[in-house]
Amino acid sequence: MATLSCPVHGPQEDTGQKFCPICMEFLVPCVEPLAQMASAVCGEPGCGMPLADGLCPVHSLDDSPQPRRTTRDPGVDSATVLFPWGPVVVDGEVWIGRAPECGALADRVDRYDNVSRRHAVLRREGAELTVRDQDSLNGTFVNDRRLERGEAKRLRDGDVVRFAADLTGTVHLGSERS
Repeated sequence: MATLSCPVHGPQEDTGQKFCPICMEFLVPCVEPLAQMASAVCGEPGCGMPLADGLCPVHSLDDSPQPRRTTRDPGVDSATVLFPWGPVVVDGEVWIGRAPECGALADRVDRYDNVSRRHAVLRREGAELTVRDQDSLNGTFVNDRRLERGEAKRLRDGDVVRFAADLTGTVHLGSERS
């Protein structure tokens, strides 16, 4: 049976009681001191995995860590915008609008009647993703900043793009290999 401890008075003799005889607090199992536990878990920030034979089962898989790509790397090879109906991959140009010539998105955007027929265009060239307002009546916004009519704005990972009042999308840039 584990040694029991009072939260106020510390370790107690094992008498079979569930309460401290001094203050009547519930007794709880004793916990190893933190210093003893620290050597038994991975010290990598945010990991905390128990060590097996002194090695972390996650971090010991590969001795040479691979550099993580960031959205600033020229190697960004995927760009998506997460809309209320799901993600839209941007490869080349994606038109946002209610007009049939805006392609497959027109049916989904049609329910947003304040979005213009040819509202804006998302364009990906290499690692760069931009949005350009196409002289829309109700505006295109990036992080709540309204673009001028015809203005293009470079997008970064996490930017929120709003088309008119109601249609929003969150930008996700990344590497498909990471």
